Amino acid sequence: MIESASSTRGPVNSSVQPEVFLSSTGSSADRAVVVSSLSPLLGDDQLTVITQPGMPPANLRSDSVIRILHGRFLPGERLGHFELQKYVGGGGMGKVFLALDTRLARSVALKILSPEHAADRETVLRFQNEAQSAARLDHENIARVYYVGEDRGLHYIVFEFIEGVNVRDLVQSKGPLPLAEAVSYTLQVADALAHAAQRNIVHRDIKPSNLLVTPTGQAKLIDMGLARLREVDAAADLTASGVTLGTFDYISPEQARDPRNTDVRSDIYSLGCTFFFMLTGRPPFLGGTMLQKLLQHQADQPPDLRQFRPELPEDVNRILQKMLAKDPRHRYSSPLDLVKDMLGVARAAGLRPADPGERTWTIPIAPVVPSYYRHLPWIVSLLALVAIVVALDYLWAYMPGPADPSNLPAVIETDDELPKAPPTAPPATDPTAASLTTAKRALGPGLRISGVLSGEL
Repeated sequence: MIESASSTRGPVNSSVQPEVFLSSTGSSADRAVVVSSLSPLLGDDQLTVITQPGMPPANLRSDSVIRILHGRFLPGERLGHFELQKYVGGGGMGKVFLALDTRLARSVALKILSPEHAADRETVLRFQNEAQSAARLDHENIARVYYVGEDRGLHYIVFEFIEGVNVRDLVQSKGPLPLAEAVSYTLQVADALAHAAQRNIVHRDIKPSNLLVTPTGQAKLIDMGLARLREVDAAADLTASGVTLGTFDYISPEQARDPRNTDVRSDIYSLGCTFFFMLTGRPPFLGGTMLQKLLQHQADQPPDLRQFRPELPEDVNRILQKMLAKDPRHRYSSPLDLVKDMLGVARAAGLRPADPGERTWTIPIAPVVPSYYRHLPWIVSLLALVAIVVALDYLWAYMPGPADPSNLPAVIETDDELPKAPPTAPPATDPTAASLTTAKRALGPGLRISGVLSGEL
C-alpha cells in the first residue's frame, strides 16, 4: 500500500516525527515497514510512505515454511540441498541460519529473504543483486558468496560461515578496544574496501555489527545487502527506490541525502564512525531521534577523540577527523590512502604485517603453549639450586681438614725402633696396711673392728 502526504518546502525542525524514516530493524512478519525518501532534508513537496502488509504471500503459508520463518524447523529440514542446523539471527532483510551444504559437506551461513520483502518484486531483485555483487568479490576480509536459490517461495543466499563475534558485541562485552586491536580491524576493512572499489562495488552499510572478528583476529566484512554496482545506471538502480539505506549511527551525509550519489568515500565515512565506536564504545553522535542523528551527520563536527581517550596519539585523531569530513572531497579519496596514513600508527602500536606486501596488519598473537611451560623458570632455578647443594656437599665430604688425634692411624712400635725403658721397682708395701687387710678378710663382713683397735693396729 502506498500513501502520500504533503509537506511544506522549507527548513527542517524537530517537530518532524521520526517515524517517517526507515526502520531497518523490524523482522516480524506482522510489523509494518515504513520507509521515507527524506523529503524534509531534500525539500521535496511529497513525502512517500510505503507500508507492507504483515501476511506472507500464499505460497509462503505452508507449515514447514512458517516454522522456518519463525526460526524453528524439524531435524533434517532443508532448503534446496542445504540442511538447516541452527537459527543464528535476523535483520531487516531476513533471517540467517547455520546450515550444512550436503553436496560439499561444509558449514555455511544461509540467509532467507523475509516474507514481507519476498512479496515485492523489486526487493527480490535487490536481494539477487546482493548475491551478484558479493560473488564478484574474492578477498580474505570479505565473507564469500557460495550460492543463491529459491525453494517453496523462499529466496535465500548462501555465504561463507564465519566463526567469530561481531565488533558491536565485542565492544559491549570488553569495553573500548586497545588501539592496536582497533587499528588492526580498521586496516583489514580498509583493504577489503579497496578490493571492492576496484570492482566498482560500494558496501553502503559499514557498521560494527557487519564486521566479524575470528578467534585469530581476522576481520571479516559481511552483509553486502546494500551494495550497489556503480556502473548500473541510476534510473535502473535497484537500491534507488526513494529509500534511505544504511544505519543512522554510521550513515554518511551524502548517503542520507541521496543513496544513488555514493562511492567508496561514503564507506570510508561509515568506517570512520565504526573506528570511533571501537575506540570509545559509542558512535560519534549519541542519543536523539533518527532525524536528529541525520542532521548531526550533516552539520555537526564529530567530538574530539582525546576527550574520551587522552592517551591516544594525535595522529589517530587526525586520521579520524579526515575520515569523518562532511564533504567527501575532504576525506580520503581511496581506502589505500587511508591505509598509508595508518601504517605509522600501526607500527607504533606494535602491529606487524600479515603479508609481504604490508597490505594487512595484525596484532601479534602469543603462541599457545602447555600450562607447565609457564612453571619452567622456577622449576629450572630450583633444580639448579639442588644441584649446587649436592655438589658442595660432595666436595666438603672429601676436602681435607685439620689433624684430629683420634683420627690418626695407630703406629705399631717394635723393639728395634724404640729404646727399652729401664725396669721399675714395685711400689713399697706398708706392712701395717697389709696386716689390717688380711685381718678384715679373715673376720668377715659382719664384724666391726673398734676404733681403738684400728688405731692401735
